[in-house]
Amino acid sequence: MKKILGKFKNLKTAQRVEVIIALTLSLVIVIGFPVYAWFANAYNLETMAKVKELGQLDLRAGHAQPLLNFTLDNIDIEDMEDNGTAEYRVFSVRTGSYSIAYRIQLAHTTNIPLKYTIYKATEVNAEGANTVSYKPLYPDPDDPVEGGTTYYYEIGDEVDLAEMNAVSSSATEYYGRTIAESSGTYYDLTYDEDDDPEMYAVPLYLRSDKISTYNGDTKGDYDYYVLKIEWDQEAAATNFTKWNRAENNKETDIIYISVAMALD
Repeated sequence: MKKILGKFKNLKTAQRVEVIIALTLSLVIVIGFPVYAWFANAYNLETMAKVKELGQLDLRAGHAQPLLNFTLDNIDIEDMEDNGTAEYRVFSVRTGSYSIAYRIQLAHTTNIPLKYTIYKATEVNAEGANTVSYKPLYPDPDDPVEGGTTYYYEIGDEVDLAEMNAVSSSATEYYGRTIAESSGTYYDLTYDEDDDPEMYAVPLYLRSDKISTYNGDTKGDYDYYVLKIEWDQEAAATNFTKWNRAENNKETDIIYISVAMALD
């Protein structure tokens, strides 16, 4: 080593520079080859096994159209009470190409004694004996039908919805209808200690079992559902005399529908 250093000192300045450059290039080449090999291997792995894209879960109106086309306006509760009519609303769930398992969640206040039922549905070509119609409020600009196409859905099996926070006492104590608990896990998640909501304003939470995508039509990425809203005749047959007559311009309830990935 001393001999090498001695020879290096005896070199002219220009020769020293050439030696340093040569050693530096050698070091870069030695380090560069392993790094290049790592990058090349990583690239090959990426091309052989692409990262799987996360699935999508999306709530939409009928015909998989934007949710702004789903509305609960203009529900005639007077006609429901007097004539036993019902209102139907169509919505859809996008599960993506990986068919994500999910749960439907329904929450509603209980001011009006209404009954909410959700059914599976299939989009069909024409109106039938067991179909409901859907027409978008905001038609697609490319829709060839002026005012928007009307779509039809055949009602299928009922979706079981479990009440997660219903009172356990007799329903007749609460004017014949089920209301939500004013304590417990769901109440504590919704309200602060200082809140004192009216009992019919506390939302009742309902949740379905795990659902795997079932629809096999041309829009196979979407599952269709029909929400049926009707007067609760069973409640009306109980202690219903305390209920004031339904008025369309007076009564108000809030309804939420959501979907969540089923992790269990």
